[in-house]
Amino acid sequence: MKKRIVVGIVLILLLSSTAGAFAASSPLPWMVSYNKPGQLNVYGSVGFYGLGIDINAGPEIILGQFDIAGIPLEWGVMARGMIGFSAFLGYSWLDWAVAPAATLHWGVDLGAPWQFDWYIGLGLGISGSTGTYYSYTGVGFGFASFDGVAWHFSKNLALVVEYGYTQYLSTAGVGVKLAL
Repeated sequence: MKKRIVVGIVLILLLSSTAGAFAASSPLPWMVSYNKPGQLNVYGSVGFYGLGIDINAGPEIILGQFDIAGIPLEWGVMARGMIGFSAFLGYSWLDWAVAPAATLHWGVDLGAPWQFDWYIGLGLGISGSTGTYYSYTGVGFGFASFDGVAWHFSKNLALVVEYGYTQYLSTAGVGVKLAL
C-alpha cells in the first residue's frame, strides 16, 4: 500500500514538473477540467477480482480547482462502499469495506472521442470478512485508495475502469460515472 501512495505522489510530481517545462512554450490546451466545484459525481463498478464478483460504488463531491504549471486539477471528497462475493472449493465468503477519501482529478482531451479524466482517492477505511473459507471474520482498519480513469462520452456520463483497496478488500472493475 505504501508503494502505491509513493508511486501516486511521484507521478503527480513528475507530471507537474514535466508540464512546467512545456507550460513556458504552450498553454497545454489538451489538459482540461471535467469537474466543477459543487459537482456531485456518482460512481459504480462491477468486476471480478480474486475468486468472485466485486461491487464498488459511492458519491463524490468536487470542492475546488487549482492549477499547477498549466495543468488544471480538481479536488474533492468521496465515500465508497465495496462488497465482494467469493467462492472456492465449496467454501464461500463475503468481504465488505467502507471508506471516506480525499480525491484529485486531472483530465486530458485529445479530441472526440478521446476525453479522459484520471482520478485518485486516498483515505482511511473499515473492512471485514465473513464466511466459511477464512478463519478471520473480524473487522480491520487501514488505508484506502480508489483510483481509475473515466472515459467521457458526454458531459454527464463516463465509462470508468477503476481499482479500489481498503486494508483487507481489493476490487477492480468496469462501471459508470454520472455527473449530477
